[in-house]
Amino acid sequence: AKHVVRPAATSLGGRRPAARGAVARRTPSTRQTSTGRVRAAPPDGAAPETESSAEPRRASGGTFDEADAPDATKQNVPFRTEFASSVLSDRPKKEESRAAQYMRELISRQVKSNQLSRAGSLADSAVLRRKGRLKEQDPFIEFIVDLFKTHETDEALAKTERWVADALSLPVSKRRFSNIYRQVPKLGFIFHPLPLSKALAEYDEFCALTKRRYVRPNFAEVRHIINIAQVHASAKDVKLVTFDADGTLYADGKHFEEDNQMIDKIQQLMEIGVHVAIVTAAGYPDDAKRFENRLRGLLDAFEANQLTEEVRRRFHVMGGECNYLLEVNDKFELEFIDCDVWRDGDPETRSLYWYAQPENKKKVETFLDRAQAFLTDEAEHLELDVDVMRKEYAVGVLPRTGTVYENLEELSIGAMIELSDAEVPYCAFNGGNDVFVDVGNKNIGLTTLMNYLGYSGHQTLHVGDRFTSTGNDSRVRDACSILWVASPDETTFFMRLLYRDIVNMRVL
Repeated sequence: AKHVVRPAATSLGGRRPAARGAVARRTPSTRQTSTGRVRAAPPDGAAPETESSAEPRRASGGTFDEADAPDATKQNVPFRTEFASSVLSDRPKKEESRAAQYMRELISRQVKSNQLSRAGSLADSAVLRRKGRLKEQDPFIEFIVDLFKTHETDEALAKTERWVADALSLPVSKRRFSNIYRQVPKLGFIFHPLPLSKALAEYDEFCALTKRRYVRPNFAEVRHIINIAQVHASAKDVKLVTFDADGTLYADGKHFEEDNQMIDKIQQLMEIGVHVAIVTAAGYPDDAKRFENRLRGLLDAFEANQLTEEVRRRFHVMGGECNYLLEVNDKFELEFIDCDVWRDGDPETRSLYWYAQPENKKKVETFLDRAQAFLTDEAEHLELDVDVMRKEYAVGVLPRTGTVYENLEELSIGAMIELSDAEVPYCAFNGGNDVFVDVGNKNIGLTTLMNYLGYSGHQTLHVGDRFTSTGNDSRVRDACSILWVASPDETTFFMRLLYRDIVNMRVL
């Protein structure tokens, strides 16, 4: 018989795994951990190593790491369960990008919050269970997913990156003739070259996308890769970051609580000179307290940290899509900004709000009457029992009992078609629990806010969860760069990445 010489293991990390069916023996020098892994025991008299005593991992090369951030950042401890740790951390440790580390923490948190006793998924499982596949609609992402049928993953994203760069090299008036726009006519305006290959490499460290042979990257994974690329592209010159509220900063139907992870991220962005705005469909004319109630946890944190006036004035709230602007006063309360200051003082901006002038009030009322009549008639046709809510610049229907997402989608699409010939600018959207028709839209709101602060589209980044054809974030695509998130946890992930990129660019 031939004798085979096997190399001896020189370290625990390099030990050859036991054969199938074999039982690993434990010796006095080893012990079994709670996750089932064998770890070397400490020398006699030494204290056993615990996760809490382990040194935090820091970035190499002198770059900024969140371990070096202010105390507010350190409070966001990675959220891990015993199951998630064993599934996601059993692979040998190696130096990996911060994006991969943050993504590992994100999915661990999702496993915990959804009480999954199986492998977590990067697909938007919670969203899909609640809202169906209609939530996954985007011509650009769908185009890339289709490329995977005939291209390797890295090849498809490299081609897309090159096509986007080619389009940006052309004058704006001729971009529609570029390769990418001819293949994706509804792509929307692109403000930056997208480093998709770099984003894929970072994402691949966690997901091993390029190593798969039978399972192609899905919609959610491509969305994540595009978002990572957009964060890297925007970090160099971003001056304004805007957020949708429900589903982006906090769960649908909830408010900003004091333990919200985004509180620290918002304050960090403001402290390094970035303006932050919440652009929401919620509109309460002459009632700043109702806006405050939705953001109570955030405003309390501002007061507790005693933000300076310079920092405090970098926070804004655009309500009613585009119809009300509020800022924080020296009492850390929200107050309305006079329309002459932010809206009517500039002739270009004033023209966007022609409908808000007193002489056009009748046109707005007539439009809302028409929208209300359609929504109530269509709800009756779909056998939905609804309540009607009418506001100064909006009208909507709220189902009294549980309904299916697809019926709300039918209502919103029907309203878009019915009102398509209206003179008044509007936005008809499916809010997930209701359907509203608003006078104005977020495109007007973002454009006005950028003019007010003196920034342009390439300096602005909007984060939202409703970029489908019936979502109220979709109109923002032509105003500035976007990040499409599916949950507040994802928002936190991308803001951690953005903050780190901004600080590193300034340090280096």
